[in-house]
Amino acid sequence: MKKRIIAILLSLVTLFSIAVTPVGAATAQENSKKVDIVDVWQNGYAMPDIGDILEALFEVNKIMYEATGLPIFSNEVIVVTVDSTLQGVVDAMLEETGVDFSKIYKNLPQSNQLAEIVTSTLQLDIPATQEMLTDLSRDYFAQGNIVMGAVIRIVELWMGIVDSVELTTKPYPEEPGCEEIGFIVTYRDGRTESVYSGILYNTVSNEFVGKNGEPALLGYSLDLNQNYVYTGINVWQRSMGFNIFYDIFCYLTPFFFHYTTQRIKFVYEGQDWMFQIWKGRYAIANGGELGIYTRDESKNGSFYDCASDEDMLVMSIAVYHGDELLFEREPMLHWWVTGFAISDTAYLPWTLTVVATIEMKDEEMLSVVKEALDKKKGIIDYEVEGLEVTLTW
Repeated sequence: MKKRIIAILLSLVTLFSIAVTPVGAATAQENSKKVDIVDVWQNGYAMPDIGDILEALFEVNKIMYEATGLPIFSNEVIVVTVDSTLQGVVDAMLEETGVDFSKIYKNLPQSNQLAEIVTSTLQLDIPATQEMLTDLSRDYFAQGNIVMGAVIRIVELWMGIVDSVELTTKPYPEEPGCEEIGFIVTYRDGRTESVYSGILYNTVSNEFVGKNGEPALLGYSLDLNQNYVYTGINVWQRSMGFNIFYDIFCYLTPFFFHYTTQRIKFVYEGQDWMFQIWKGRYAIANGGELGIYTRDESKNGSFYDCASDEDMLVMSIAVYHGDELLFEREPMLHWWVTGFAISDTAYLPWTLTVVATIEMKDEEMLSVVKEALDKKKGIIDYEVEGLEVTLTW
């Protein structure tokens, strides 16, 4: 038992040590060179490499298997192929951003061994169970619960014991110029299943979007012209509100998030309001966010609701590293305007500059917002033109 506990702890230490060590620093150690702090400050450091992440997961899996006799997943990878359209997108992303997304689908670990154990132990009729889960997933999607629908759909596919996957596209007639992303799954028993995601590749605008202009994947869309990810209005995150523990969680996961934030709080028309700005690294992207949150004036604590349609404001955001524009989103009526520019270089959050505009509802709102911003003097600069406030942070 002691050996198993030690092995588990070692596996966690291995993963954590990889997570908190910048790739640039690791490379410098290999070359017996000191990390140039000034260079890192000015020019950033190498983004965590997807290949390194997967390699770390395989190492943790190996240690867990030796400790418990039960691997999390197989050390073999799922056979994944892509069609010419998607391969062209992957190649273009690599050329423009330096990020090789093929490392993801070429190194997805199998979890078939665990699926076999679960299905055999429970003596499940796999096709019948998959059909039941598919119906349940459709119910959640129909209710607008995209997250639960997607999770159950993934479990349904996993239980079929996947042998190979082909990522493909097909024309989407309802929206000319759009191709719908799908995948053809081949199970070990010889069955095949075609699953189409509702994610569209617009060959005209060069964007990945959802049907009817909705966000493409779990609330996020991808603009290949500027190579950045952004969020829509009616996304699942909107129902979650804001709580300070969301930021605390991200601070505890430095391998995936490294950002800083500012909150601008004021009272207007019987509500507590908060504008919150973020900037920094998000997984393999540098970016920023500007959100609007409200709650009844009588409430306390750190929880706020995401702004309602009535409380949305016209906003824009741009994020710079020095003189380099990473991305820009034009003014739009929104509650949470975001952008995350994909890159192979991670910049320190405080070396990024956010320039954002917010158009106030009236002079009263402008007045209380200016009072709140005056308390941030020296941190956030602002200018006013009419009812529009431009923030520079």
